[in-house]
Amino acid sequence: MFHRFFKTGAVLSCITLLVACSSIPQSEIEYKKSRSLPALEIPPDLITPANDEAAQIPTLPRPTPDISPINKVTPETEIRVERDGALRWLVIKSDMPQLQQRIRSFWQSRGFEVQEQDARLNIMDTTWEENRGITTKGGISTFFRKAFDVLYSASTRDQFRVRLEPGTDARTTEIYLTHRGMEQVINKESPLWQPRPADRTLEAEMLKRLALYLGANEDNANAIKDDLTRAAPARANITQDAQGLSLLVVAEDYASTWRRTGIALDHLGAKIEDQNRTLDAKRGSYQFRLKDPSRASEPPKGWLSKLFSGDKDKTQYFELRLLDQDKETHITVFDQAGTRDNSPAAQRLLTLLHEQLK
Repeated sequence: MFHRFFKTGAVLSCITLLVACSSIPQSEIEYKKSRSLPALEIPPDLITPANDEAAQIPTLPRPTPDISPINKVTPETEIRVERDGALRWLVIKSDMPQLQQRIRSFWQSRGFEVQEQDARLNIMDTTWEENRGITTKGGISTFFRKAFDVLYSASTRDQFRVRLEPGTDARTTEIYLTHRGMEQVINKESPLWQPRPADRTLEAEMLKRLALYLGANEDNANAIKDDLTRAAPARANITQDAQGLSLLVVAEDYASTWRRTGIALDHLGAKIEDQNRTLDAKRGSYQFRLKDPSRASEPPKGWLSKLFSGDKDKTQYFELRLLDQDKETHITVFDQAGTRDNSPAAQRLLTLLHEQLK
């Protein structure tokens, strides 16, 4: 009799829990703040890796970061939103070092750590973290995520990069934020990690939260997410110069092309080594490394086994040079010796850039 009563009570308790948790509100973006996964050192590939190896991502506890209060931007300090098609960025009057510290604190408040920061180039990459909100489609999964947090793991990972550029106005700084994503898929019962497309909506949401954190008013911050589907007119094409070498011609001014080229390289996962932007002469260059884009049909061996350590030996050096040419900008590729590069890899790189700049 007792056992029958016990079983009946257990069943009723489970039903009650399932009904109750179905009403738990969902969160669109929720990165865990109390611990992080080991950094995903993903090689800067321009292709989707072959799914030939399984990768398991362990979890390690870490203490909640100590986030001290910071000074917000004063009301007199202007923060405005600029846009170019679907691209959004912030323009703020603030000293670069102080702004870097504020942004670093922002990432800690959102559950990220800064994995790599180049103070010279003003580029900041976060760790890879799981978005524990976008995978909770129902209240049941929310309940079990909270009840069995140690066992729960989302099937996506996100990384963000913030790039700071001197503004065209005196004493201003431009802030660009880009997203890179990984997703876990099941292939023959083995979990595999592969890149997923950059999420422009997620970029806009995170940029909005950064703007609010820095002191922007609600109206300016909300403007970041307005009309993200607005596309810019076609304005780029690949052609050849008088020597028969490939170049990318962008039908817009140098400042806009520089901005969008940097964002394109961020989305492609390029490892920026140096950059030189000369406003007065309207010419500039990016020096970076990434995997040879001409080997798109050749699966990288052991890619997933190197997920945590990277594969720097198989990256290739490129230099992009941008030159203003009377209402349009020409982009050419050079090798490490400073010689014009017209190899299959260089031509493939121009094709990938064209897909983002057109």
